[in-house]
Amino acid sequence: MCGRLNMISDPLAELLLEALGQHHVIPTKMNVAPTESVPVLRYDGDWSLVDMRWWLVPSWSAGPSTKFSMFNARSESLLKSRAYREPFTRRRCVIPVSGYFEWRSIEGRKQAMYFTPADGPGLLLAALWDVWQGQAGPLFSCSIITAAAPPQMRRFHHRVPVQLLPADLSTWLDLDTSIQALEDLLQPELPAPLAVRDVSSVVNNARNKDERCLQAISDVEIIH
Repeated sequence: MCGRLNMISDPLAELLLEALGQHHVIPTKMNVAPTESVPVLRYDGDWSLVDMRWWLVPSWSAGPSTKFSMFNARSESLLKSRAYREPFTRRRCVIPVSGYFEWRSIEGRKQAMYFTPADGPGLLLAALWDVWQGQAGPLFSCSIITAAAPPQMRRFHHRVPVQLLPADLSTWLDLDTSIQALEDLLQPELPAPLAVRDVSSVVNNARNKDERCLQAISDVEIIH
């Protein structure tokens, strides 16, 4: 599962410059929750960065709703899902983030954890997008793809967002890539080490959007 995101402008600009050879500006956004907007990286002959609602609204649906959980898409069932089948085959994208939050239970209370790259400016998360046409115009939305947690991550949570390496971007975004090659990128593994630390309970409330959300209350642990 991936239920909160964090984006810090300058490191993410560095990440995109390294990955794409182009400069893109991503505004700093602390503690981003589902249904809020996130920057989405797409490629259609050229790179573009588009804000989208983080909770996918299928093109064929009646409109925005939170009745069904659509901010994460399970990698194992993309081709079986009416909502995700076509986006998986035709509308893949990437969400660049500085890190993401997850929670575990400690003696009946929720403890927030913040995951970041152990050595790098940010993470490139595999995602899908769609567009719904309403009376007010098109609504672009997206879902982050999650996979079963690899062994070294299972003590934190049973699901993880799928991370892509910069070298994977062209394969992931190319519409001619085979299903097998795409599924190879979605395997439950950790492509690069992560750093994790416990952070302040301030982040538990999605209305809190300041730097207190990143206040560490434990030492950093590196996960290989």
